Amino acid sequence: MNPNQTTVHPDWQIIEELGGATEVAKLLGYDKKRGGIQRVHNWRVRGVPSAVKVAHPGLFMKDVVSSLDASDDAQPPVGCGESGY
Repeated sequence: MNPNQTTVHPDWQIIEELGGATEVAKLLGYDKKRGGIQRVHNWRVRGVPSAVKVAHPGLFMKDVVSSLDASDDAQPPVGCGESGY
């Protein structure tokens, strides 16, 4: 590997799927005049900060959100009435 090359973080694929750094900056409400696009572009190497992922799980943690949605379909155990007893 060329020492001058940087490794792309796996999160960058998510950013690309969302439309790239400019679109993600817009989705997050970052001001492009104050470096919002550059901020997102820096995640190419660093990855999306955990706080951003947690604040926007629908964008960055779709697998977790979909598994939570699926768990909403759980039924109460057989024999339990409305009171749960």
